[in-house]
Amino acid sequence: MSLFGPRRPLSAAEWEWQLAAFRWLLDEHGGLAAHRGRILAAPDGSCFPDSRLTGDERARELLGQVMAIAGIADWPVRLVMVDGGRAHMPVGDRHAVVHAGASAAGTFQLVEDGAGGWLAEIVAARSQLADEAALVATLGHETAHYWMTVTRRAAPGGPDCEELLTDLVAVALGFGIFLGNNARYGYHTAAEADQVGGWYLSGSQGYLSERALMTALAVSEALAGRDPLTAVPYLKPHLAADLRDAARYVAKRDIVADIMSIDLADYGSPPEQAA
Repeated sequence: MSLFGPRRPLSAAEWEWQLAAFRWLLDEHGGLAAHRGRILAAPDGSCFPDSRLTGDERARELLGQVMAIAGIADWPVRLVMVDGGRAHMPVGDRHAVVHAGASAAGTFQLVEDGAGGWLAEIVAARSQLADEAALVATLGHETAHYWMTVTRRAAPGGPDCEELLTDLVAVALGFGIFLGNNARYGYHTAAEADQVGGWYLSGSQGYLSERALMTALAVSEALAGRDPLTAVPYLKPHLAADLRDAARYVAKRDIVADIMSIDLADYGSPPEQAA
């Protein structure tokens, strides 16, 4: 703690962007009342109970549970499981690609359903079936992409921030514990960093840093009217410490007022972009 109270858990720019992202999310999501109706998914068997299903069928069952938690259980979706450690979007006649990162643990795009409509196609790696919590994190992120296809206003920060925003939306939809525990970040040595132009992200599943994910979790749970620290027993120790830091800072602020004071036009998301 600093001399005058808890320290801000992120840089000023990162903190302000998260506030803008939550303002955008609340505007698109139905406000505080809708947010307070969401749950925080935990790896305790309540949201993802043990199943007799295995392999691809188990993955599809998990996706159904993820989409139910996100509130879009009835949205059309196709899950494609592929061999290999990382998911790659198959090449073919596809439309409206939203997310197809070559190094992603999962990918998402909208495809024609053959009847004049659209459905989501999510691709994930079969290797993740050995770690269902990691698979839930992947499916949570890709489901957040799907949720974002019906939003009206431009994302704060523009296309460069889309994947960061998707992680934050996944946290707000209830998957913060899973994303946090499965975000693994590392760096090259200094010599290697020079070769690639600086710091890099390695061995990771996700886009927001661990500390940023825990900050988003603290803000999301505070907005939901819950104690963020109820997540602590399910987190890795260093993540629990990050969450405690963020929760202390959030608790000292009027977080709703902070968020609602944000002018989204400052982040490239003016009201006139609404459909």
